[in-house]
Amino acid sequence: MNRLRQFEGVYQIRSDFSPGKNEMRLSLKPEARTLGLTVNDLARQINAGYYGDEAVRIQRGRDDIRIKVRYTAKERSRLSDLSRVRIRTRTGHEVPLLSVANVHFSPGYSTITRTDGMRRVSVSADVNTKKANANEIIQELSEHYFQELKNRHQGIIIALQGEKKKMRESFGSLMIGFPLAIIGIYIIIATMFRSYVQPFVILFTIPFGIIGGIMAHFALGFNLSIMSIFGMVALAGVVVNDAIVLIERINENWAGGMSFFDALEHAGKRRFRAIFLTSISTIGGLAPLIFETDLQARFLIPMALSIAGGVLFATVLTLVLIPSLMVILNDLRRACYRFKYGLWPERVSVEPSLMRNRQEEY
Repeated sequence: MNRLRQFEGVYQIRSDFSPGKNEMRLSLKPEARTLGLTVNDLARQINAGYYGDEAVRIQRGRDDIRIKVRYTAKERSRLSDLSRVRIRTRTGHEVPLLSVANVHFSPGYSTITRTDGMRRVSVSADVNTKKANANEIIQELSEHYFQELKNRHQGIIIALQGEKKKMRESFGSLMIGFPLAIIGIYIIIATMFRSYVQPFVILFTIPFGIIGGIMAHFALGFNLSIMSIFGMVALAGVVVNDAIVLIERINENWAGGMSFFDALEHAGKRRFRAIFLTSISTIGGLAPLIFETDLQARFLIPMALSIAGGVLFATVLTLVLIPSLMVILNDLRRACYRFKYGLWPERVSVEPSLMRNRQEEY
């Protein structure tokens, strides 16, 4: 705990370990082993003297009265009287306590917490994200202090819990859930557009949305947390909306007879307002939460930052990235056609959406 206090921005340091009352600890002298005495023998006899031992039972009517014998209150209150305590050996002789054992006092434990049968001490603290970075503090402790602690106390096990553990566990589940979500989005888009390639163009906006969410955290001084990760997962289903709207309009323009580049330009102009207003309304709805100062609501801010920052960044890129990717894909299709037939085709003629519409009309 003293080491944590050295970091700026770390506050409310707490631990479930609290020292209790002083405890008497005994260590046997060689003479005790010679007499056949053990620590348990000494502890039992001292406990009987201070807390009492049953000497006799008296039956009085239906009551069973137990009579215990112990030292007087005056003798129990003075530690100096330990020198007068007598220990009975197995042969029946009595010897002074201090002749068979060393006595010393040290603080005990008020509570002992165990996990899987092992003693556990938990230390936790809060971090002011404007002054310090929790991940950097953990890294500093892991690289220097933890190893020093292990060398000082052999057998100690240090486990990182709290936010770090939650992120580690969540990453494990997201490694399975997130790809499944992407596959689900791909199937839905592929079914709607009846194309295997255009869904990849739409999904290409997701990484840029995640980059925008991360940039928003750094811009406002927030650390990435488990709620940030959840926000980025939700972001994957939001940022694709703008790309879907834009590509759908491009396909309609090609089907309507527009040239390749005119269709791209017209779609960008016609869908700009819808894309812009949708994104601004999403960001505007999240803004009150992002700038909330109440402590109970602050744990949701990272999620809101991931979504708002990702939507803002992806919206700007969608209007530039999607047309650029469509041109690149068209160039690849034309190159394949040139390799197969030896001629350079018209740009629109190799677009699957236009070819599909012509087949349906036929």
